[in-house]
Amino acid sequence: MSFWFNKKPKIVIAHSSFDIKSLVDEWAEPTDCVWAKNKTELVPALTEANILVTMTLWEPRYLALAPQLKLLQTMTSGVEQYDTEAFRARGVHLASARGVNANAVAEHAIALMFSHARRLWEARDDQRQSFWRKLARDRSERRHEIAGTHVVIVGFGAIGARLATVCLALGQTVTVVRKNLATDSGLGITTVADDQLPQTVEKADYVILACPATPKTRGLVNGSLLKRMKPTACLINVARGSVVVEADLIAALQKGQIGMAALDTFEQEPLPETSPLWSMPNVLITPHCAGDTVAYESRVADILHENVRRLVEGKPLINQIV
Repeated sequence: MSFWFNKKPKIVIAHSSFDIKSLVDEWAEPTDCVWAKNKTELVPALTEANILVTMTLWEPRYLALAPQLKLLQTMTSGVEQYDTEAFRARGVHLASARGVNANAVAEHAIALMFSHARRLWEARDDQRQSFWRKLARDRSERRHEIAGTHVVIVGFGAIGARLATVCLALGQTVTVVRKNLATDSGLGITTVADDQLPQTVEKADYVILACPATPKTRGLVNGSLLKRMKPTACLINVARGSVVVEADLIAALQKGQIGMAALDTFEQEPLPETSPLWSMPNVLITPHCAGDTVAYESRVADILHENVRRLVEGKPLINQIV
């Protein structure tokens, strides 16, 4: 008797633009794969779905609409939108795609750091106005070098580890703030516990947030922490908007308590047009695109392929949540 309700798994890819179906169709194993590009196409496909691969096209009610579902494979590392207890009660596996965009997010953070140091945001604005800016006489407006600066990385998952490696190669001093101090990274970095963050940021030139969104990290960067940062420091957020108290950050930037913020994530997304962040000269904004990479689909497909095999063999899944 087949493990699946039919002889081959019914896989539903739910995303408006990510074409994972073409990659699944190349597998040696037979599959029945469909691509639902919107919720209108997704809902009827749930009836026979054995495996659902999704990102934003998810509603809690879909679990009840998929009686044959055995696995929900997310395309993201975060799983906050899924009711894990409901999955457990139904006996449906839930696995994340943690790590698929580690390189992309780390590189994006590095790009934001270079943009700050070399004032690339200013150059682009000048270009649009056909303005040739003379070299600054004021030291505060001059460009910086990355080498020799101190970067504090908050979070040491796949993204944080990749960041640490690149920052060391750039000649930076690296301090990592993480939960688990028992494991030695072997990278020659300084590692401190979560509760040492306030003291740690005091000497940082760059504070890069690469931690997950959890109840513990919600509001981690608040007015109290920002007051302890150097007035020349730059805060880079490629984690989640909930990690930063946005009102406190805006106030700190307006008062000059920190030099700049480079932000990819926000408390509310899209960032409202009324947000002061849009027009602040010491803020660089990217629209939650740090994880965007042309390699995304293939990496998700690789995890999915392995998890389908493990599911059939009864083995623990990659990034298994439930």
